[in-house]
Amino acid sequence: MVFSLLLATVLALDPAPQGDFATFAQAVEAANEGRDAEALAAFQRLANVNPDDVDARLWIARLHVRMGHRDLAEPVYRSVLLEEPGDLEAMLGIADALLARGEFDEASEILERAESLEPENDEVLYSVGRAHLYSGRTPRAITYFERAYGVSPTDQHRMSLDGARLAYLHRVELRGSSEQFGGSTPDSQFGDLTVNIRLSDQWRVFGRGQAQRKFGISEQRAGGGAEWRWKQTTILRGHALVMPDNVVMPEGDYLGELQYTYLDATWSGSVRHFDFTGARATVISPAIQWTPAASRVAVGLRYALSISESRPASDPLTTDVATSHSLQLQGAYRLRRRVWVQGGYAAGVEDFENYSIDRIGDFRANTLSGGFRIDLPTLTGVVGNYERQWRTGADMNRFSLSLQQRF
Repeated sequence: MVFSLLLATVLALDPAPQGDFATFAQAVEAANEGRDAEALAAFQRLANVNPDDVDARLWIARLHVRMGHRDLAEPVYRSVLLEEPGDLEAMLGIADALLARGEFDEASEILERAESLEPENDEVLYSVGRAHLYSGRTPRAITYFERAYGVSPTDQHRMSLDGARLAYLHRVELRGSSEQFGGSTPDSQFGDLTVNIRLSDQWRVFGRGQAQRKFGISEQRAGGGAEWRWKQTTILRGHALVMPDNVVMPEGDYLGELQYTYLDATWSGSVRHFDFTGARATVISPAIQWTPAASRVAVGLRYALSISESRPASDPLTTDVATSHSLQLQGAYRLRRRVWVQGGYAAGVEDFENYSIDRIGDFRANTLSGGFRIDLPTLTGVVGNYERQWRTGADMNRFSLSLQQRF
């Protein structure tokens, strides 16, 4: 055996602990029973005694991954691949570590070799799909996720396929909400229709219309925007929604946003400007959304700094400037195969998609929300949500329902 192989193996293994010596069968039994630390120590002893025991080294790598130590598993997998160049598990283990570090090109090279060996292996197809997805090649990712799901229709493969489709296909969303306020404030209703069309892999365009009756006033606004995939993992987005003479809704709503996706996390930063009659506000907002492809959990965090200017009716020649800070935390958990429950908390403004004149200035409120999302096999999504807001003047209850369709 070559010296480099011995060195790689020795460096990847912990010193053999003291105690009774377990046989290979006993170590496998411990691993199957979930006694990971005990099984790892046993396999390390076996590999230290016989470095040629490839099976023991593969078990060491598996257990490192199972225990959340992918960085320790990678050198063990590489040592196996040096000795067994066609070992599929070692290839997938190394590719998984490379994908986790964002080294997509090197991972793709290894996965090409794996695919040439077993082109119908679902784990190989799934890993190749992940490499394409993380590199921003969503159409190719969908193709590989479809093949993986066709070979083995597991929840993991289905969720990855659905997630890629939802991000890539055309979509229509219809959302409606109803608000009830405490005191004498009249109830309000809000409707929102968005049509988002993919023109190419680089460009999407969308049109949007909104209607609202709030504080006894009925108003509408409409507009559209575009998304440009600047790089494989970077998107620039902008929109403009306008309607002159609005009082409660903005007369103008202008957005510019930069979005960057790295692995399972999407980072974004936006600047949004609202024009009202006698007032205006600029909102600067960074955010992160973490949505693991095959996980039951999704988490999002958004901060917003609002800088508003208004002219008091008593002295229209002066301008009042106020700042407001908002923080929003959202989470979702997959309860059933296609059913998610979601909840959230917001301090300050809870929804800039339905921003109105009453939120101008130093707006202070606390909002709790909870609801559900159902992803139907027809690429139809149904989302229901309830929000309870506490703020100065009048508390609010909001019920909302949205229907999303991909095609």
